Amino acid sequence: MPSAAFEPRIVPDPPAWPQSVVTVVGNPRAGSRTAAAAASVAELLASELGAPYRIDELLDLVTFAPAIFLGDEAGEEQRAALESAVDLVSSASVIVVATPVYKGSYTGLLKSFLDVLRPQALEGAVVVPVTVSAAPSHRLLADQHLRPVLAELGATVPVPGVALEERDLEDLQVVVSDWLRQNAGIVQATTIALQPVAEPTPAG
Repeated sequence: MPSAAFEPRIVPDPPAWPQSVVTVVGNPRAGSRTAAAAASVAELLASELGAPYRIDELLDLVTFAPAIFLGDEAGEEQRAALESAVDLVSSASVIVVATPVYKGSYTGLLKSFLDVLRPQALEGAVVVPVTVSAAPSHRLLADQHLRPVLAELGATVPVPGVALEERDLEDLQVVVSDWLRQNAGIVQATTIALQPVAEPTPAG
């Protein structure tokens, strides 16, 4: 019997096109530094992962917040934007979820959006949390508060989040590059592993 060391390795097929990278920003201020940081993380991550990963869209939740909080009482345009966002997130391969640290946790805006999603809406998606805080004591927020909620929605969170302090925003590319060197390979391998297995073609 051959040794396990000489058994052939099964190499997974590369991800099928498209593999979308969607960014969700939970800062209650439009055009925030959190949004800029999240966009940079998503862009650098997609570049590191290579084809066929692509940046799909950045969802700045504050731009359709009335629909998140008011539901049917919001305007038609707001409701349509929310429905589009839910569909986009539910079909994404990789999701960058960004929030500032607010009172020791993530924002109510982000929590309310996650509450809108159907159960297991993020099943099959790899989520990368991004947090922006003023102090190093908040670096574990993603693991302590955000990861359990994402897991409840079916998401896979295989790596530590990108924990940014405000001072890191001045040299963001260096900080994110360090994170990518340690984690991009795991993100890619997990995304491949989560791909649905094609049904075998019946014999003619």
